[in-house]
Amino acid sequence: MTDLSAGQKAARTRKRRAAARKAVQTRKRLGAFAKARASEAASKEALRLYCKAHGWRLAFFEGDTGAPRTGIIDGIAFRLGRNNADLLDVRLIQLKGGKAGVSGSEIARLKKAAEGATINWLIAAYDGETLHLLPDLDAGGRS
Repeated sequence: MTDLSAGQKAARTRKRRAAARKAVQTRKRLGAFAKARASEAASKEALRLYCKAHGWRLAFFEGDTGAPRTGIIDGIAFRLGRNNADLLDVRLIQLKGGKAGVSGSEIARLKKAAEGATINWLIAAYDGETLHLLPDLDAGGRS
């Protein structure tokens, strides 16, 4: 090893300390991210088990990578009517987990989303070669 001047030693020490501080921050951030993902997974599984036990079907809105999407609605629970199989019961869901609390503004946003939900009908017929949709989704057909 070559002899370093006092200034060079001080510069090396500053760089190492800065790198150590950055590593500590990275570990803290990744630890929080890992905790959040684990909490989300546990919340989803608990909701899945509840829905299965009570006759609900469940779908989550996620990106292609599996990451939750932005917006108040994280998923939906739905089931056919108990007394009339032509009726559908739907619930919009915001998933909370870990230490995350529920705020009044989140409840208000979710209620507003439920009031603004659009329901329409669609028939999908597959003839063995082509899928036919009535009305056509691309035409924005509302009936």
